[in-house]
Amino acid sequence: MTETQNINEKDTDKNQEEINSLKEEISYLKEILVSKIFEEDHLINFTCKEIETDYSLKFGVYKYKIKDYKIKIKKTKRTIELIKKMINKQSTNQFNKDIGDLEENQIKINKTKINRPKINMVEIENHIANEFKEEDLELETETAKVNILIEKHKNSLNKNQDFKELNTCYKDCIRKIHPDLLLKPTSFEENLFYNSKEAYEDRDLVELESTRNLINMHKIDKIPKTLEEFEELRDKIEINIELEEKEISRIINSKPHTQLKFLLDTKKVNDYKEGLVTSLLEVEKEFIKVNKKLIELKKENNITYKLDLTKENG
Repeated sequence: MTETQNINEKDTDKNQEEINSLKEEISYLKEILVSKIFEEDHLINFTCKEIETDYSLKFGVYKYKIKDYKIKIKKTKRTIELIKKMINKQSTNQFNKDIGDLEENQIKINKTKINRPKINMVEIENHIANEFKEEDLELETETAKVNILIEKHKNSLNKNQDFKELNTCYKDCIRKIHPDLLLKPTSFEENLFYNSKEAYEDRDLVELESTRNLINMHKIDKIPKTLEEFEELRDKIEINIELEEKEISRIINSKPHTQLKFLLDTKKVNDYKEGLVTSLLEVEKEFIKVNKKLIELKKENNITYKLDLTKENG
């Protein structure tokens, strides 16, 4: 054996030692990343959703009813404003001399039903609907969200689902085919994983197990072979661990997760609920007061078309 052959063999052995060492390191890092990815997804799809549901069950109905009344109050005040503007505009066009010059009988006539201002309430109603379109849509969205959370909560109570197997199955999918754990994932491999992620989000164990079976049958297309590829994969995993840690920290330090401590404090929850009930009664009274002004304004000016602001349940 020549000296050159000896050197080449030594280099090969050294290279293989480095690869073996990298394999062990990558295996260790992979488990850390699997744990971080699962923690993030569990926080988002379970912990935070449960916090949102609990918050909605305790306060959601009060909050969107308060907001509903506030919008109705704004609409009613705006309606009064528009009616007065139309009356003033018509009065200016109709009378060219000071009211003091009118005879007493003429003043009475101008206040009768015969000479009432011609107010286009349909036009006002359409204007109000357009002006408050975004606020109405926002309220509808919030209301729908609360109702969906409540409905899902009822369904989960009926199912009494055990999530232990769901979590175990999803961890298997992460470990075997998560794109962040692969050197160069293909679009098919990415789709396989995101199918499992969607099933986990939907808490569909049957679909998740089916996807896991497909993952188990699939052979990863690109696995590291050279020292450079092992190093590339290791670096990729380390970067993704850092990113996951930052994302987990962001979730934990923002809503809805930050509301958990508050929701566990019975006294604070009861005090807050009491405050919401008080606020709801106050805005309800304010709406009744403002709506009464609108009714009086219509009556004074003989406006018979009724703008129905009260038909919705407050």
